[in-house]
Amino acid sequence: MKRNLIFCLMFLILATLFMSNISYANEDYQTKLPKVNIGIIYEGDDDFNLKLKNSVEEEILQVLSGEYQVKFSEFKADNLATQNIIIDSLLANSKIDAIVPAGILSSYGVINRKDLTKPVIAPYIIESETIGFSLGGDRTGAENLNFIAADSFLAKDIKAFKSLTSFNKLTFITSKDFSHGTGKFFESLRKEAEKNNIEVDYIDSNASKEDITNKLDDTEAVYLSPLLVGEQETYLVKEINQKKIPTFTLADVMNDENGILAGYSHNKEIKARARATALNLELILSGEDAAKLPVHIDKSNEEFVINMKVAREIGVFPDWELLNSSKIINQDDVNSKKLTLEDTLNLAIENNTDLAAKSKEIAIAEDDLKKAKNNKKPKFDLNTTYSQIDEHRAQLGVASEQKLTGGIELNQLIFSEDANANIDINQNLYQQKKIEIKQEKLDLVLDTIKSYINTLKARADIKLQEENIKLTKDNLNIAETKNEVGISGPADIYRWESQESVELSKLSETERQLKMAKDNLKRILNFDLTEDISLAEIDANNVFEKLVDKFKVNNPWKLDKISNELIKESLKNSPELESLDYLIKVKEREYQMKKRKYYLPQVGLSAKYDTYFDHWGINGPPTAPDAHGEDEWSVGIQASFPLYDGGNKNVELAKVEKEIEQLQKKRESVLKKIEQNLRNKVTAANTEYRKNKYSQDAVESAYKSLELVRDAYSKGLVSISQLLDAQSAVINAKRQEFVTNYNYLIAIAEVQRALGDFDIININ
Repeated sequence: MKRNLIFCLMFLILATLFMSNISYANEDYQTKLPKVNIGIIYEGDDDFNLKLKNSVEEEILQVLSGEYQVKFSEFKADNLATQNIIIDSLLANSKIDAIVPAGILSSYGVINRKDLTKPVIAPYIIESETIGFSLGGDRTGAENLNFIAADSFLAKDIKAFKSLTSFNKLTFITSKDFSHGTGKFFESLRKEAEKNNIEVDYIDSNASKEDITNKLDDTEAVYLSPLLVGEQETYLVKEINQKKIPTFTLADVMNDENGILAGYSHNKEIKARARATALNLELILSGEDAAKLPVHIDKSNEEFVINMKVAREIGVFPDWELLNSSKIINQDDVNSKKLTLEDTLNLAIENNTDLAAKSKEIAIAEDDLKKAKNNKKPKFDLNTTYSQIDEHRAQLGVASEQKLTGGIELNQLIFSEDANANIDINQNLYQQKKIEIKQEKLDLVLDTIKSYINTLKARADIKLQEENIKLTKDNLNIAETKNEVGISGPADIYRWESQESVELSKLSETERQLKMAKDNLKRILNFDLTEDISLAEIDANNVFEKLVDKFKVNNPWKLDKISNELIKESLKNSPELESLDYLIKVKEREYQMKKRKYYLPQVGLSAKYDTYFDHWGINGPPTAPDAHGEDEWSVGIQASFPLYDGGNKNVELAKVEKEIEQLQKKRESVLKKIEQNLRNKVTAANTEYRKNKYSQDAVESAYKSLELVRDAYSKGLVSISQLLDAQSAVINAKRQEFVTNYNYLIAIAEVQRALGDFDIININ
């Protein structure tokens, strides 16, 4: 033991020394690298401008850190005057090796300078047509200057905006610094707009709020400068949306909260600009001339983003084609009813019409029970009689011409086996109806959970189909690039375009399935089918806390043990068995009643009291039949016993006996079905768990395969069919992953239904 301890200590010491030597060697290597100090100008601490700066710095570090000790000297300037002062300072500073203005305004601020004494790379020129001077092909031709611009940036934006909503007048809102410092941007925008029969004007964002608001009355669409940030942007967007004017962003990154209707995502574009900047900087530091380096990148693979929350607010509704080809954010209607699974289950029990109709049966059964009990209570009859005879008979002394009499009668059942049995039978039927309601609630909860999860499943399938379309678009871009450089012909392009059309068709079918799933859930909840609902994802640990980990077993023997334990609980709680037990009790009590009829009579008490109130008209003699005398009363007890009813007693008794045997056989059958059903559900839950576990591994492997095959395809090493297969493998694996996960939740819910109880809701 001691020897082993000494050995371990020696190993740890050696390992520590080894790692320290590696660290020192790395540090020593770094100190031997040449130093490069890069001046960075950025335009603000808002998310957008920090993204521009950070993207450039990250890419530069990634490209240069193996060759240089990189240092960034950062300067913040949000206006042209300050930026020019900083640029002058950086040009004069001998410790700065290169300058990168990491913002749109600062990028434009350097391109027309003639005094660039050191390399300057401007990453964020919108497009080359806006710079104000001619290029030498794909080169700046200007000493020490390189910039990065996108092809057909404005034309692409305007085309996308027009596809979303129709307008003939576009207002560009930006600061004076942007309009003065961005060369021919406004002129380029006007030219592109005129090609689409659109008039363009300009609003200074620094004007008063009242002036801006008044000018907005004359526009049909707004194009926003990325230099609008913070409260200024928030105020303007709010005012524009209140006027129901569509807004588009020039370069700002679309997100869920900024209130802008649409724009390109720019994420890939920003990364591509930053990567091109880093690669060009590496070439410049190795001796290449900045004036001869490429300036263009492609914006064609960016996603067009539509904010559906804003679209609904201002009344803009994209067509199916645009919805399918764009990225949709805030897709769930803000006015939609947001539901968790627990909310949904409570609403189902409260609103479901089938359950409401079934619940009336309890009230009816309760009334039947009250009626049965009332048969044993005393019954009182009160009577009053007014009579009149003709004068002739009155004169003959038959009776008084007019008279008024009255009386009261009491009937009380003392003993009746029929009445006693009727109470017991209705009591059991009442309890049986309560069990039926419990059974109905359990079925309703299960149906609701399954409908809820099927809706989530359809929603997940839409997201997966959208990812599939995105993969196809990326592969289409690769095919187009291969065609441009001559690696392959246009056949692959047509094949990917065809594949995209097929997948868009599948997306439409998936959207139909989501609508059907939602409609089914709304029917269960008794919602208007036109009402929109938004469902939260399910936290399995909260919803199925008692069972969520119970089926995660890896051998059949343990699964059998779990099944046996749950079967006992299921049989104990089963409403189906309990309902049959009450029906058997009903028939057993009926059998007892019919058997007792052979020897038990029905006994009742009867009492009657009559009195004479008054008479009018011609009176008969005192000896007349209705002459007023003493009040009359009577009391009696009656017992009745049917001696012979044609043999029906024997027939009825035999019939009830057979009905009891029938129910008992049915109970045996139901018991076996419950056991079989529970074992099947437990096996299904375990199977879905294992399938989901395997599918997670499959997804990871499929993605790795896709990246390898895609890289090989881009180099012309594999065919398009191989890439299609790899992409299909990813989509199928991801679909299998979420389908098995949701199926696992459904399987747990079905087990809980078989157990007669749910963790998430109390149905008693």
